Amino acid sequence: MVILLLGIFSSVPPFTIGDKTFDKIDLLSAIRQEKKSEPLIEVDFPELDSLQATIDSVAEESQEFCRAGITCIEDYSPDSTALTRFLDHLVKVKQDNHTMRIAFYGDSFIEGDVFCGSVRDTLQTLFGGRGVGFVPITSHVTGFRNTIKHEFDHYKTYSIVSKKDSTDVVDFGPAGYTFRPLEGNRVTYRVSRQRYMREFSVMRLYYKNSGNAVLHYSINDTVTASGMLKKGLKLQEWKLWNPKAKRINYQFEPFDSLYLYGASFENGHGVYVDNFSMRGNSGIGLYAIPDKMFREFNSYRDYKLIILQYGLNVVGADSARYNWYADRMITVINKMKKVFPRASILLLSVSDRATNEGGEFHTINTIPALRNAQRYIAQQTGIAFWDLFEAMGGEDSMVRFVESTPALAAKDYTHLTFKGGKKLGGKLVKSLLFELEQYEKETKAQKND
Repeated sequence: MVILLLGIFSSVPPFTIGDKTFDKIDLLSAIRQEKKSEPLIEVDFPELDSLQATIDSVAEESQEFCRAGITCIEDYSPDSTALTRFLDHLVKVKQDNHTMRIAFYGDSFIEGDVFCGSVRDTLQTLFGGRGVGFVPITSHVTGFRNTIKHEFDHYKTYSIVSKKDSTDVVDFGPAGYTFRPLEGNRVTYRVSRQRYMREFSVMRLYYKNSGNAVLHYSINDTVTASGMLKKGLKLQEWKLWNPKAKRINYQFEPFDSLYLYGASFENGHGVYVDNFSMRGNSGIGLYAIPDKMFREFNSYRDYKLIILQYGLNVVGADSARYNWYADRMITVINKMKKVFPRASILLLSVSDRATNEGGEFHTINTIPALRNAQRYIAQQTGIAFWDLFEAMGGEDSMVRFVESTPALAAKDYTHLTFKGGKKLGGKLVKSLLFELEQYEKETKAQKND
């Protein structure tokens, strides 16, 4: 009877008797208030407690010497050289005609070049380089990626996050994908209107071929040619130079025993950022890519910096114990250190992500716990760490991104818009350039001693 009466009263609008106003009864107000007041969870697993003082010290020291407005990179290497390989080569690019490549691995947060496209654009403005770098054969994001135009038909796609056909045995490629041509296959790449993306003079294909596969290609719909693809059990690189190329079409016939892994488009010396995004990947899937594949691909690309951005597919409000994730990612990063021995590794924390709590959006309360686990991963593997959550603005920053004008994030309260990507990409580059500035000062001081 009490519940029935409350239900009736809850439908009555606010009313006034004399000088007193009575609000509408909200049966869920207590629940809503409880959800709003849920604190963010800072510590996720016991192993972190004993190292928290060391981790806090590195984080605090990074910010103490950092310039205002910059989220400084935290160096967890024993000798503070986590970024030295990258910075040393960036100095060479700055001073001479050198080329440097960055591999940017991540989940849907970076797909379509929403985030790392801005990183590429800024670095190419400062250091040169024209072109998008690595591109897969098929993609989910051809409809909105604006750094290259891409069309394809008749390919079978395998990935480290999808179920494999039990009849096919494939080695996953360096991006976590493998592509098999089918009858009537075609893939076309065209330049973009984006600056530095309007031409490409050096075109590459990455593949394995144990049969008699033939590549047929046309450039700008005028020049056509065909050729046998090199046989071998190793990863192969096919390379073509044409200074006026703006469109290239590839077809493979015959294609038996041909495995494709991606293409690349570059023009001139400078910096290139290869986007290896994969929707649904937590980062753990990288372990499924064979060491041999990574090494053979790196023999062509020679990466100097590996950026890892993951976490959105791990975080959830139901559990804050991320020790299982930390253990697996430590294994993955140690693998990456082994297969990319001449590259620095930079781990980005999870970004902010919001969920609906009683009608209002707030940061998922376990985000800080996952970020702490990722700091722990960086400390245990001795690599560099950048706090993406802090760079966004911390708690409820995703809400502010969504509500800003123009919007910096989508209404799923998870992914960025291109303007949001430009904002965060710019912050990451500023952090890298600050490290370069400090590195150059230290190098100069050492020479003068």
